[in-house]
Amino acid sequence: MNEKSLLHSLIENPHEIANLSYSEISKILQKTKDILERENLLLEINVSDPDNEVYVIGDIHGNLQSLLKIYDLIKENKPHYIIFLGDLVDRGPHQLECLITILCLKIIEPYRFYILRGNHETLEMNKAYGFFYEFIQKFQDVEKITEILSVYDLLPICSKINDKILCLHGGIPLEINVINEFKDVKTINKNDSIGISLYQIMWNDPKEEIEGFKQSFRGPGIFFFGEDVFNNFLTKNKLKYVIRSHESFPEGYKWFFNNRLLSIFSSENYRGKDFPSPASYAIIKNNKVIAKILNT
Repeated sequence: MNEKSLLHSLIENPHEIANLSYSEISKILQKTKDILERENLLLEINVSDPDNEVYVIGDIHGNLQSLLKIYDLIKENKPHYIIFLGDLVDRGPHQLECLITILCLKIIEPYRFYILRGNHETLEMNKAYGFFYEFIQKFQDVEKITEILSVYDLLPICSKINDKILCLHGGIPLEINVINEFKDVKTINKNDSIGISLYQIMWNDPKEEIEGFKQSFRGPGIFFFGEDVFNNFLTKNKLKYVIRSHESFPEGYKWFFNNRLLSIFSSENYRGKDFPSPASYAIIKNNKVIAKILNT
């Protein structure tokens, strides 16, 4: 079986991924890195045809059942672009399968599928929430996960659609002018101002009925942000909407700030059967944002 046939087979039958050797996984990771090295921290995507759709997918977290439903939807409706907002692994029962399936999609159609970096695309979170130990137990070598981490390090941090709609994982940073600094940048020092903003983009959350930025329960250097600073962010960056993920809601998605910020989450029943919640995704069409529930 040639490389392309193997990738297609894995996408259509992702349970086969559990049977791959590390050398086969490594080839997929290396091919992904070759593609991601050509991308910048800020992806700028232009959709000139008003009938073309962009699908935006929230957290997957190892939920292969939800991912396969999303893939069926993509095959059926054929959106022009698909953007994953990160958090592909941790917590769910099929973490490696979800990660490799999405990377295979990226390899086969690199200018159609895009993957942004979430807060779980880090070693610290993979150690805290399961993927690290699942991976090293499977392949019996702690050093092998460094190749996964090198893929994480190359993932873009946000995507701008038609200069009007910004897609990211968590929220806006304290430095509201930093987005333009991501243009044509491929790597960063996590300790400089851009690196701090990247961390906040992966972690920050919107919150109604507050003003400015307030310290978050999530930890030091992470903030809630209110409508006033969010509107200022939109104005400074000439944006109409922001789409983010990072939080699960019982209703599946949630609009904030006069329907200018949409929060989606694409892992169904993320908190377990006792706390049911549908998976959601977003459609961008003709510079409008539409929230959708993934039908079960």
